[in-house]
Amino acid sequence: MNSKDYWDNKIIEWEDSLENSKKVSFIESLASKFRKPLKVRRAMCFDLLKKVGKGKTILELGCGSGYFAINVLQKIKPRKIIGMDISSSAIQRANKLKKDLKLSGKIEFIEVDTTLANLPKADITIGLGFLDYLTKEEIRALMKKINSKYAIFTFSERKVSLTRYLHIAYLISQKCPKHYYYTKKEIASLVKERYKNVRIISGRKLMFGCIVHNID
Repeated sequence: MNSKDYWDNKIIEWEDSLENSKKVSFIESLASKFRKPLKVRRAMCFDLLKKVGKGKTILELGCGSGYFAINVLQKIKPRKIIGMDISSSAIQRANKLKKDLKLSGKIEFIEVDTTLANLPKADITIGLGFLDYLTKEEIRALMKKINSKYAIFTFSERKVSLTRYLHIAYLISQKCPKHYYYTKKEIASLVKERYKNVRIISGRKLMFGCIVHNID
């Protein structure tokens, strides 16, 4: 199974489990018990965006169904948000949400494989969980394509962690075609090829998750 097919089949249920929906499979319901760090990560990234996002253009890579992007649009008031994702099912739901909320003109969702596409210019580029599915070579190529002053990305740290091992077991059970864990040093080195002033946020509440950014 390639990445597009995987996410077309997976993303909707994965997002629903994050929102504690009852309409998910047993394994997603079980996995949702361990996803509090993802909500913490999302909140931390939102707080970083609040510092620089108002009136700016924001590009979100791996936007899924657009929940984070729409929340940012409504509460931070950027000039525009562009969301890009490989999953057609996610983009279809994102465009329906945009239509239902009457947000046309303020937010745009594009179905595309971002590893192959040119990226539009933006003031800020973000990707929550996006780097987890890229090889080092793909991350290096991505950094060369980004045309933004600021960047916020999250990644899964390669370290000894019970929750990380459970995460590996979950990915295997779901037949995820690819997923990578990186050390902080590896990510810092890759991101510094584009951004010099790099900071990494980690901690117990994020479990094995980390945030890398260049916002003061």
